[in-house]
Amino acid sequence: MSASNPIHRCSRPVIAAIAFVVFGVMNGPIAAQAANDPQPAMAAPQSEVKIGSSEFKFAVSAQRIAAGQPVTLVLDNSEAESEHAVFFPALGVRLFAQAGEIVHKTVIFDKPGEFTFVCDLPGHREAGMAGKLVVRAADRSASPEIIGSAMK
Repeated sequence: MSASNPIHRCSRPVIAAIAFVVFGVMNGPIAAQAANDPQPAMAAPQSEVKIGSSEFKFAVSAQRIAAGQPVTLVLDNSEAESEHAVFFPALGVRLFAQAGEIVHKTVIFDKPGEFTFVCDLPGHREAGMAGKLVVRAADRSASPEIIGSAMK
């Protein structure tokens, strides 16, 4: 061990004290902000909406959808025995999947509202493949809703 090396001149307690101060300075404002924030942290809006399709019904898992944010629509037709589609008339967006396929497309819901979706293949909508996706304003009080997503 060389006496000229400045690292070796510091004792372990000094190094530990420096680390403690640096850690405290970096995390102090974050901890103080969390302690002073009366609102509980809201989960960030999801960037994916999974729509599962099977024989003549859709299943949509609950999501946090906010207007103005990119969202990937996923049509999961992996369990179906026939082809299905998801069509959002208000957006002009359509996803089509063969039996056993999963497809996706990224879209932006520009404004809040109820967005109807259907399987637009002949006879599928009439058999019950329809639902609504509710998109909330992009604010801290936004809450997700899926209405009528599992039909028949």
